[in-house]
Amino acid sequence: MPHLELEPEKRRSIADALDVLHRSATFDGGHTVKLRIGSLRLPSQDIVGLPAVVAESAVGETTFIVSLPACKKVRARRHGRDDLEEFDIFQLDGATVCGSGIVELVDGRRLRAVEVVPVLLPYNVTDLDWRILHHTIAMMKAEQECYTYPMQEGCTYSIHFAQPSDALDCSKLPALRGKVPPRKEILRYIAKQDPALKPPSRQKIDDTLHKFGIL
Repeated sequence: MPHLELEPEKRRSIADALDVLHRSATFDGGHTVKLRIGSLRLPSQDIVGLPAVVAESAVGETTFIVSLPACKKVRARRHGRDDLEEFDIFQLDGATVCGSGIVELVDGRRLRAVEVVPVLLPYNVTDLDWRILHHTIAMMKAEQECYTYPMQEGCTYSIHFAQPSDALDCSKLPALRGKVPPRKEILRYIAKQDPALKPPSRQKIDDTLHKFGIL
């Protein structure tokens, strides 16, 4: 099960994500770092990218994932040029990131100073809503269905969200309807996993799950 660490800071660039990795005491640099771009269909039917910088160890024991804000475009400089250009975020899917922050696309182009251009998501969701949602998904063991980052059985994950929404494909949440555990069980699970959190009411859990289309 992934460890979810919600951080208030806003990361916008590949350099920011690498800084998070290097600040982790268990990240030794012996990882292959790549960009994975998930997708989210908005109520407007627009599709935005959900970028994540994914560092996988050679032996497959630990994977670090640092998300960046939802976006359609990134700004970057081509290797050897100084002018800023915009690139579609999905062109970066599968790209390799080196330690200096250079991004090599799958077609061989190399970009530097890569920074996302965030888009506003049409959700008015509180931190408590996100925590309830993440804990409910974890309790249901539905991470594979709902999260956009790759999950491998037996791996340990350290996940840092720029925004809590960035790692979720919210279009998949309605598929959980009819599978939600009793509220008292969700409350017990939240109390065990997040003891510092003031326990929400059963009504608050219902309101949150309705907001995301799960109930």
